[in-house]
Amino acid sequence: MGRKQRGLCYLVRMSVRVACCLFLLGLPFGAARGALPNIVFILADDLGYGDLSCYGATKVQTPNIDRLAKEGMRFTDAHSPHSVCTPTRYGLLTGRYAWRTWAKSRCVWSDDPLLIDTERMTLPKLLRSAGYAAGCVGKWHLGFGAPGQAGWLGSLGPDYNAPLKPGPLETGFDYFYGIPHVGQFPHVYIENHRVVGLRKDSPLRIVRDERLAGRSSFLERFNLTPRHLFSGGEDALYRHEDLAVHLTEKAVEWLHANRRKRFFLYFAQRNVHSPLKPNARFAGKSEIGVYGDFILELDWSVGRILDTLDELGLTEDTLVFFSSDNGGVQMGHRPADIVDYDGHKANGPLRGQKTEIYEGGHRVPLLVRLPGTVKPATVSDRLVALTDTIATISELIEKPLPLQAAEDSFSYLSALTGGAPQSAVRDTIVHDGNRGKFAVREGNWKLLLTQGGGGIGADDREFDPGRPPAQLYDLAADLEERTNLYDSRRDIAAKLTALLARIRDRGRQRVE
Repeated sequence: MGRKQRGLCYLVRMSVRVACCLFLLGLPFGAARGALPNIVFILADDLGYGDLSCYGATKVQTPNIDRLAKEGMRFTDAHSPHSVCTPTRYGLLTGRYAWRTWAKSRCVWSDDPLLIDTERMTLPKLLRSAGYAAGCVGKWHLGFGAPGQAGWLGSLGPDYNAPLKPGPLETGFDYFYGIPHVGQFPHVYIENHRVVGLRKDSPLRIVRDERLAGRSSFLERFNLTPRHLFSGGEDALYRHEDLAVHLTEKAVEWLHANRRKRFFLYFAQRNVHSPLKPNARFAGKSEIGVYGDFILELDWSVGRILDTLDELGLTEDTLVFFSSDNGGVQMGHRPADIVDYDGHKANGPLRGQKTEIYEGGHRVPLLVRLPGTVKPATVSDRLVALTDTIATISELIEKPLPLQAAEDSFSYLSALTGGAPQSAVRDTIVHDGNRGKFAVREGNWKLLLTQGGGGIGADDREFDPGRPPAQLYDLAADLEERTNLYDSRRDIAAKLTALLARIRDRGRQRVE
């Protein structure tokens, strides 16, 4: 072997040794490889902790989503941390609790403005500053427009016939295709700033629903009733049965278009949010009925994304997250409307559901895959929140966050790499339900400052003097939150009450 060949072999051996040392030290992927990974974040809608076979479901199988668990890490203590749609999406993109905003604990509606301050640092802004293309496909549910700006119709909100901005592009994405929300009107696709397929001779007309004036219904009391009706826009309206498939193909299209760039795709799927209307190809395929069909459609969608990464040769270079925006629905939107999924429990062993601060409202699946960095088939019991995504990616790409950004975000990169933490690790979390009720957790202790779940259930609409005023649970011994220790451990309850007050008052959870 000549001198040049021996020298080349030596350099190869040294490069391999250096890469292995960096991996063992838990250094960021980019530092070890010299290149940053692509990033795909898939966010399901209303998917419960018990809805996936890799989390224990037996009556429905999710092989494509389970693939992420087999090839990556499955978290068992991950949280929304909010128990409804809009606040979680805000927290995911900003690293900040949504109850710090004007929306507080509620979802935004068709007539609400953009919730994210366009001056605020966001996940897509952070990644674009590192050279990423940033695309958002799917459910937005964070509002459009701003009062006083062009295209704002006073009390009626944004004009859906005009450019809808500020919106996703003004928060950092360079492409958006999706829906404004699910269920409420208008049922339209939006691409960047415009409603797709809207004709000038059939504009979308928005009018206040006078039938709701002065009505004090259960739904209105909990911010669940839309305030407006829409007419017109016939050619722009979608069918619910087409949504999941159409959005998936748009996400695949975007991946193909950006395959030669470093990219970030935020794919916010509509499943399994009501109305439960799967595409015909999935109807009747599950043994637990339409809800199971909807889960199978979601699993197909995830598989389509993973297969596309395989086809493009990008699997080894792409960090994939999969999670849900809140817990599953185990009751309907009426107190006595119990949903029976033929023995399938959407939230597994957990108490509560979407909108509530019991574990079933906010403990969610979280799967993370990054070949060569995240060991396959691993399980982590680290306490994490979707709010932590921006801090984790900031550490991964070695782009420090500004001091006044991502105030409630903690990096869990060390959990993914197996290395030592380079910054503070989350040991506390705040939860809120859609009625503005709060819970706080530190370690295994969780305090709920309400007598019930704080959501759409009817168990705490009126104070019961015969019950403790709050709830305290030791989650290590009582994950189902059945044994209230509030009266016997007032010392811990007082400590957690003070902790919640400090986090709320100082305006940030993470201390620099």
